[in-house]
Amino acid sequence: MFLLIACSNPADPSIHNQPPGAQDSDSAPLDTEPDLLLSDDGAAMVVHTLPADMSCGAEVAVEVVVHNTGTTTWTRDEGFKLGMVEDEDPFYGPDTRIWLDEEEIIPPGGAHAFRFTLSAPEHEASYRTDWRMVHEGVHWFGESVSQDVSVSCEDPDPEGLPPLDQVVWLHHDVSGWPEASTLHTVTLSSDQICLDYDAADLWPVVDIGVDVVANPWILLEHEGTWYAATWEWLRPGQTCKSLAAVDGSHIKQPPLQDWSPKSGEHYWFMVSGLARSSERNAEERTNLVEVVWP
Repeated sequence: MFLLIACSNPADPSIHNQPPGAQDSDSAPLDTEPDLLLSDDGAAMVVHTLPADMSCGAEVAVEVVVHNTGTTTWTRDEGFKLGMVEDEDPFYGPDTRIWLDEEEIIPPGGAHAFRFTLSAPEHEASYRTDWRMVHEGVHWFGESVSQDVSVSCEDPDPEGLPPLDQVVWLHHDVSGWPEASTLHTVTLSSDQICLDYDAADLWPVVDIGVDVVANPWILLEHEGTWYAATWEWLRPGQTCKSLAAVDGSHIKQPPLQDWSPKSGEHYWFMVSGLARSSERNAEERTNLVEVVWP
């Protein structure tokens, strides 16, 4: 479920222009040449899925949709990005920007959905996450979106994910397998879901007509019952699959064979060694990561 935007126009902080993962404390000054037409760049926040509540250490996939209201075309090469206001955010880092993909072009009048994953701090408090468009090396521009997030370290709500031994497993039950690997993030783009887990190159390879090492899982509530099901195979080193694969047509087990994800719903993802068929390689799994479907 999308939230309507409360917008503001904060003062321009310093500008950073680094690729993801780079570390640099230097700032580039704003371009103050008199012939710079700052009005050429414009942006309006349309909708977002930034959460109001999170659990300590939880990860949530979010979406911020921005409308290009200016006369310039946004591309990665031209330095248009979604940036954290004042280059700080307690839920995201170390990069301070959400980058466009190389092939993405947002013309005047167009809109773009920036999708990324927030990670909650480990300490209970109220925090703020706020974002604004930036033309790197030039200026910040347009509206900003801001969301106050209450982070709680209390036990999860009883209506949340139950203990794994109370879940109905539609493929092999891996609740007893050790949580021996880490799923760092689950990231959704317009056409892909990426599960960044650290065993992609570690678990033994099995040939089932194609080399595979793992199965991704989804855990969800359906008609009052919690189910766990695999929905694909992962090849050695592979962490991304088609977003369309997260669907009942890929689960292929009743009662979820006709299920489809819904915007605003909470789902939990993990990765395990092979469990979709009788083939086995590593009988271990990752932690679970919560995702709010965009």
